[in-house]
Amino acid sequence: MTPRSRIRAAVGFVNALRTTPALSDATHRLIREADTSALQRAGMARMVTAGLLLLAVVVTTAGIELDNPVARKQIRAAELTLVLFGALGWVGAWLASKRVGIERLPVVTAILDALLVLGNLAYSHWGLGIPGSLFAAFPVAWVVPITMAAAAIHYQPRLQAFVAAIYVAGLSLLTFGSGFLTAAERQEDLAALQGLFSTQANAVRIVMVFAAALILILVARQGRLMLERAVRETTLRANLTRYLPRELAPILTDQAFASLRQGRRIPVTVMFVDIRASTTFGETMEPAQLAIFITSFRRRVLRAASRHGGVIDKFTGDGALILFGVPGAQEGDARRALACGRTLLTLIERWNVKRGFNPPVRLGIGIHTGDVFCGVVGDESRLEFTVVGETVNIGSRIEQATKAVDCELLASQETVVAAGEEDLWTEVECDPLPGVTRRMVLMRPKLL
Repeated sequence: MTPRSRIRAAVGFVNALRTTPALSDATHRLIREADTSALQRAGMARMVTAGLLLLAVVVTTAGIELDNPVARKQIRAAELTLVLFGALGWVGAWLASKRVGIERLPVVTAILDALLVLGNLAYSHWGLGIPGSLFAAFPVAWVVPITMAAAAIHYQPRLQAFVAAIYVAGLSLLTFGSGFLTAAERQEDLAALQGLFSTQANAVRIVMVFAAALILILVARQGRLMLERAVRETTLRANLTRYLPRELAPILTDQAFASLRQGRRIPVTVMFVDIRASTTFGETMEPAQLAIFITSFRRRVLRAASRHGGVIDKFTGDGALILFGVPGAQEGDARRALACGRTLLTLIERWNVKRGFNPPVRLGIGIHTGDVFCGVVGDESRLEFTVVGETVNIGSRIEQATKAVDCELLASQETVVAAGEEDLWTEVECDPLPGVTRRMVLMRPKLL
């Protein structure tokens, strides 16, 4: 491998790492629901943790006479911190239930958590004169892993890194911002703080470990629920693709799929496509060549439909049925269908030039607009997506009429009018369509 090729390979590898696959609307919806649920659970976790710790502080200090004013102030500061911590959890859970600030709440609550914990330690240091290097002796320091565990509920690596950076910076400032203590000074200060290692203080620490364990269990449960839901959604989408057009399966919500399961009548523009004289190709080609030929034809149909927002209902041998307006009607369905027909003819013409087919590949394309029954029919062992009705029958007959008028693209007057392209099409004379009782006006492009 040359140096230049190595550089190109390295650049390609880096670009591949940077490229993030686009998420579908359904995936965004699921992630947003998971974020909302995580915020509610995190809020509840904060309230439960604050309640447990506040109860532990009250129980362990009940009946104890505190002569040390510093100890009394620390207990009051701890109680206030826990009350605010629980209130923050309640506000976060309430806002999440109202779908308010879902994207910003995790960051805001994490910052407020850090301010409460670091603020309590800062009060002990600057307010009560306790050396910052002894912060680990205070039970409130054990709240740090609890708040970090609460942030982990959201499964956001950037948020977790941000929270870690806040605590590392804050604790570093407390530890190193006031200088270093000598061994004698450290021993003297610890002797004055021996109450922080009493049975009561250690009992509070044990409750904190218990609270952290509860939150981590919640984190594991949240992850398990997300995994199970992702597996269910993936399985559902995989099952849907077995009988739904591939363009529909990724975008259908549960409600939209339920609507298709019941069936409904909707306005749709249908486009039938068929290869003319396909038996000639079948008789002159080897089976392997014919398979490649049909695959290449379908690839061009897919390209044209994708370019103009069409949904391929089904391929039928050397033909196809393309729908515009499924799962819901949109403005310009008829116009996009006509554009799709023209694009497909252009692609086939280029294909003829590229491969030199003799005779050249010719198509028959029929387009019609009207109401159809659209739904998923059948039992669980064999479900099928289908569109039926007079509109579908007429579209098929229009495609067959292309043979009689020697024109590759025909559309009904209803479609041309709906597309607003009356000036671009001209009426053709043809026999009545078989099986169609009402008179149909068929039109062909003026420039075709």
